Amino acid sequence: MVTGCNDDNSSNDNNGGQQQTTTEKLTGTVATGAALAGANLEVVNKNGTTKSVLAGADGKFSIDVEKGAPYLLKATKGTGESQVTLYSYASAAGNVNVTQLTTQAILAANKADETRDYNSLAEIYTNWVQLAKGSTTDEINAAIDKAAKEVVANLKTVFEANGFSATTGYPNIFKTAFTANSTGLDKVLDQVQINGLNSVCTGIGSTYTCNVQYVVNGQPFQWNYSVNTTGLNIVVDLSNNPNIPSGNYNLKVTTSVMGQGASVTINNVPKPTNQSEFCGSNDVTAQLPQGQFKINSCSFNGSVGNINATVNANGYSVTYDVKYEYSAA
Repeated sequence: MVTGCNDDNSSNDNNGGQQQTTTEKLTGTVATGAALAGANLEVVNKNGTTKSVLAGADGKFSIDVEKGAPYLLKATKGTGESQVTLYSYASAAGNVNVTQLTTQAILAANKADETRDYNSLAEIYTNWVQLAKGSTTDEINAAIDKAAKEVVANLKTVFEANGFSATTGYPNIFKTAFTANSTGLDKVLDQVQINGLNSVCTGIGSTYTCNVQYVVNGQPFQWNYSVNTTGLNIVVDLSNNPNIPSGNYNLKVTTSVMGQGASVTINNVPKPTNQSEFCGSNDVTAQLPQGQFKINSCSFNGSVGNINATVNANGYSVTYDVKYEYSAA
């Protein structure tokens, strides 16, 4: 997991002095294919404040946590050798899945090219305050997003066997809402067994290794920690997210930083009616990274919006271009 020398995880200060919400709601499903019914789900925010709730019989949970993203989640069920422990991550309020795939992604994000401060998921969870303080939210998000794409790339054939494709897009393993009913994303979970996720890892870079065993469709599987993710189209469906209004459009967001870009498609969102509504939307500025930002230009022609912004964070000034393309769902 990325760590650096940052001592200020400040967000933008353009709030106009308004009263700030003190809690945020996280909802989601705890499952490994089958729902992890009755699992104890604990959430820790960047300040170390924790809150817990029990997952329902269907693995679903809803919890109001003290505002302080990013959040790390831990779900446990059972005791001793039979105990199941899963981890997940949320950069903001909304849906967050807790599965063996999100756990694997966090484990992979802990890989580092030069140094690594923590050797297990348990250490990452215990030291979340220090890790969140030592890195910007954007650095953590980038590491998690990269690791999530690597999970999909490793299991691409499994996803495609269960209805996903390059054309329709692959699910975001953290954010795409699902039900533990052996269809879609849950069917993928049914077919992937990962043992030893809570083991201690050693090495850095190309020598990074963890005592983890992977079984896909009943057969041993070799995980590639350096798998190519070029061209993967990750799609997030927000139609079942109570925190976000649903709509009849799919939105492709392409973010370019100093000329380097990445895209994500978000299904079932509303479309702004005009340029004023688009440029004034909190959902639009939320695509910009944390820090003090200045919007240099904003335009919207009814289906495509463009924002150019300068973001100041950690003493650096970085130019961001974000393109929003709306199409009928």
